[in-house]
Order: sequence, then C-alpha cells, then structure tokens
Amino acid sequence: MFIIVATKGSLKWVSGVFQAEDVARQYMDLIPEELKGYQKFIQIENITYPFYIIERQESPFRFLGKDEVIALFDITDVSEDEDEVHFNIYTIDSDYRSNKPGTDYMGALRHDHVTNESIEMYREEGTAFLSRRRIL
Repeated sequence: MFIIVATKGSLKWVSGVFQAEDVARQYMDLIPEELKGYQKFIQIENITYPFYIIERQESPFRFLGKDEVIALFDITDVSEDEDEVHFNIYTIDSDYRSNKPGTDYMGALRHDHVTNESIEMYREEGTAFLSRRRIL
C-alpha cells in the first residue's frame, strides 16, 4: 500500500492511500508546491483493503489490519477522563485521495472516535459492536 502522509507543525493528515505505486506518484505530482514540503510518501508492506488508520494525538499514524484492531480494543482501558478520545479509527476499504491534492479531507473518511463508551460497549458486545459501528 502506498500512502501520502502530511505533517505541518502539530497538524497531521493522510493526503492519499493507493494500492498502485504509479497512481500514488501521479497524485503526488498534483499536490501544489506550497504543500509538497509537508508530504511524505510511504509504503506499507503486507497490508490490503480493508485496513485501518489509527490516529492518536501525539503519535504518528498507525496502519493496522483487522486482527491488530481487535487487539488494540482488547488492550485499551477506560480512563478516568470521560471526555477522552483514546484514538480515532479510520476504515479504509479502497483508494482515497483528498478533494484538493495534499490537503486534509480525512473527515470525509468513514471513521469513529473511540471513547470510554466505545471501549465499554466493546467489552460487552465484542466484535459485534465493531461491526455494528461499521468499524469492521
């Protein structure tokens, strides 16, 4: 999988996800010069659609398969802060590109904000909860 990740100060986003390297490079060429310096072209081995992007506040993006997502839910504990978002999870089931090359349109991706309530529901229902929430 070929992924274009951008970082600008404390902001980070995924500009594009592509199965084919040539398509990813063509998209990279469309990114305006003023945004190119923030973009990084990476290749993730041994991952296929669907896969998941995990976004945490101060951490780089993680790219996980289904079993790794289930394991992440298994090890995530509820916190004392009821408003805490443990992580955001984006479900990627096909190529993705932002509407304006190089910019952040990740909000348009199917995603969920994993909170204490999510973890508690997962503890009660298991993977049925993740399916019902359209995570898996």
